[in-house]
Amino acid sequence: MKLWPRRAGGQLALLLILVLLVAQIITIVILAGERQGALRSASLEHVLQRVADGYTLADTTDPDRQERILRALSSPTLRLSIDPAPYLTEDRASGMTRRLAEELGLSVEQVRTAMEADEDDCLADRDDHRERHDDEDDEHHEYEEHRNDDRHRRDRHECPPVLGVSLALSSGQWFNARARPPAPSWLWLKATLTSVGITAVLLTLTLLLAVRRILRPMNELSLAAHAFGRGEKVRVPEKGPEDVREVTRAFNQMQDQVGRAQEDRARLLAALAHDLRTPITSMRLRVEMLPEGEDRDRLLDSLREMQHLAEATLDFIRGSTTEQHRRYDLATLLDSLCGDLQEMGLAVHCQDSPRCVLQGQPEAVKRALRNLIENAVNYGEQAEVTLATTDTEAVVTIVDQGPGIPEPERERVFEPFYRLEHSRNRETGGAGLGLAIARTLIRGMGGEIRLGAGPDGHGLVVSVTLPL
Repeated sequence: MKLWPRRAGGQLALLLILVLLVAQIITIVILAGERQGALRSASLEHVLQRVADGYTLADTTDPDRQERILRALSSPTLRLSIDPAPYLTEDRASGMTRRLAEELGLSVEQVRTAMEADEDDCLADRDDHRERHDDEDDEHHEYEEHRNDDRHRRDRHECPPVLGVSLALSSGQWFNARARPPAPSWLWLKATLTSVGITAVLLTLTLLLAVRRILRPMNELSLAAHAFGRGEKVRVPEKGPEDVREVTRAFNQMQDQVGRAQEDRARLLAALAHDLRTPITSMRLRVEMLPEGEDRDRLLDSLREMQHLAEATLDFIRGSTTEQHRRYDLATLLDSLCGDLQEMGLAVHCQDSPRCVLQGQPEAVKRALRNLIENAVNYGEQAEVTLATTDTEAVVTIVDQGPGIPEPERERVFEPFYRLEHSRNRETGGAGLGLAIARTLIRGMGGEIRLGAGPDGHGLVVSVTLPL
């Protein structure tokens, strides 16, 4: 969903606004119904009182002055008249009838009241909006349609209620009154919506500030996790809510445990390297003192291969050097590396690249790239090296013109001691640790190495990505 925020603060703010809107809509609907009901009741009380006052004045005043009183008391929503016949033919609101009879001292037969819809004004005249049909079936069908429409409008209360009152005067005439309810005022709704809007803004700002303060330690923890993935150790201060503190505390403890494990491994590797080199060197000295011959030469070759294999294995186990993380220019490092390899007689071409400053272990990066470029020259006779950057990473591409690597084998070649050529002959390949060491070093700084086919399917493309 594109409109759904990705950050926790945005999601909480949106949920709060939605809940607030739903709650306020329900509240407004309830208040609107109660308010209109209260206004209708108050308006009805006011109209009945005016009708009672008008009747009292008209019944106690000379006929010459009655017309003037009726004009003074009438209004657009209240029509008063004195007629020979009652406006209402029967009583339809017994409650109001008894109340007016008691208040005016009249009998129930002298009072008639009714509250009904003003159908004359709200229902359109059928003869003005429909065409007459000669066919009787069509006229009957049309009549039923109009009747159903009128019934639906009454059910939906679209017709406003009108109060009708007929009171018998002592002169034998009838005091008739028709009152319409006042039009509902919606000014209160504007004030309510304004209040809701201000409340929503204040709540959202408060929530965003609170969430930002609460999640600030989580952002620091995220940055520390990325740095730890690059081989850096960053201790995160424990702050924020208790649950966030617990996560931070666990992360710091994990860093300490991993750091101690790496230190123990480094000490073990240093001892192992010393213990291996010493007996191998001693054996070489003893073999070199033997008489020259085929057996002596084979033993020396075996010892040299053993020493090379041990050192390569130790390099792979180390994964990365103990070099401190610092800023370096990858473009300058590549140019220097390619220059050194060219002086050694290797066919390496490095394109000029703009300045690219990274944070990491430059010697480890140089070592990994050297392995990859030397492999490209050994198997493809020459190597083309380029550097490009994106918004988030630097990409070093090494292209050769060799036989390439079949797609099913491209992941396996990163396994330790795995070689496409299985003869174990050092003339046709190393110990099978070059790519494994290179990937270990690059991944230790949060990067990655990928293999692909060269242009037109020939050769191999090695892509090394490092985070900016």
